[in-house]
Amino acid sequence: MTAARRLLLLLTGINLVNYLDRYVVAAILEPLGRELHLSDTQLGRLTLVFILVYMCAAPLFGYLADRFHRPRLVACGVALWSLATIGAAFVHSYPALLFTRSLVGGGEAAYAPLGPAMRADGVPESDRARTFTWFYLAIPVGSAFGYGLGGLVAGAWGWRASFLVAGLPGLLLALWMAFQADPIRGAMDLIPDTDAVLPYFKRLRHVFLNRIWLACTASYVAYTFAMGGLSMWGPTLLQRRFAVTTAKAGLVFGGLAVATGILGTFSGGWLTDRWQKRWPDAGVGLSGLTLLLAAPVVAWALASRSLEAVYLLFFLGMFLLFVNTSPVNALTVSCLPASVRATGVGVNVFFIHLMGDAISPELVGRRADALHALGLGGGDALARALALVLPAIALSGLALWWARRRPLTV
Repeated sequence: MTAARRLLLLLTGINLVNYLDRYVVAAILEPLGRELHLSDTQLGRLTLVFILVYMCAAPLFGYLADRFHRPRLVACGVALWSLATIGAAFVHSYPALLFTRSLVGGGEAAYAPLGPAMRADGVPESDRARTFTWFYLAIPVGSAFGYGLGGLVAGAWGWRASFLVAGLPGLLLALWMAFQADPIRGAMDLIPDTDAVLPYFKRLRHVFLNRIWLACTASYVAYTFAMGGLSMWGPTLLQRRFAVTTAKAGLVFGGLAVATGILGTFSGGWLTDRWQKRWPDAGVGLSGLTLLLAAPVVAWALASRSLEAVYLLFFLGMFLLFVNTSPVNALTVSCLPASVRATGVGVNVFFIHLMGDAISPELVGRRADALHALGLGGGDALARALALVLPAIALSGLALWWARRRPLTV
């Protein structure tokens, strides 16, 4: 196995564990909330605390990654978030639970800017959309493991055991990553980078003057807001509206995530590679169209009172949402020169979470609490609260659809 393939395999594995640790919480919200006597607002705040630390630390690690040995930084981050996930199994208070989730956010921030930048430095620009398909395929697969494994383990041994099982794999991957070589920055770029020694604030200026980066970031802010709300509360909606058990809700939502994620991510990467030779903005146009189509499908799923229809509509809606993952992320990274790539990804992470999934889960929880206080049933209240994500899905698609008709060059 070549060094580039070995690095892709390792980074993909870490990305999978990243999302496993992140979404195991969504699978166990109901039993966790009952034992610790938490409201929906408090449950939603678990994501807020995680994301606040995550997004604030990501630009710092982006800065460090443009200057220091990236695999060792990643290894430290993976070890930290894995230990914090294990630590959540032993908490007995809400503040302690918030603290462990904040540490998970800090650890994941060490990986978020570095993983895509290292991946981009390992393959030629012409192959990045295809290889990023494999890298970002770990998002739905890892999320599915979080939902499915979390639900199954919680059903058998309680929610605390779910945190133990989710945290252990990352420690092994951290040890493996610590001994990897750091890919040469910009070695695979078509245009040589002449700004490798730019000061940090000049690198930031370089990022913010890039119209491609701005368009992708604006779209991804809205997309992340929507996905944050849906991914956090989806299994709970099945439990409350249709009386599905914790284990079954985790397995079903995990199955939906992995099936639609694989199909959607592969479709987006394959179609972009196939069409961009003829239409340079094919990835942007494809992503914008599928996002616009996803909004009414998700709205129908939230309104339906048939469990079978909800499964089918969530499958279609999640597939359309996942199509954009590979082309938009590949474009976000490739549009920046190597010297500012990790910095740009770090700032991108900051903004998409600041205005995205840092706030959407708690907003949905607050809305559900308010509707429940007005006499609406728990399942109906949560379904109506989740309607907050619908305008965000549409806005995400509109941003890319607008961008495809503008010159996307610096």
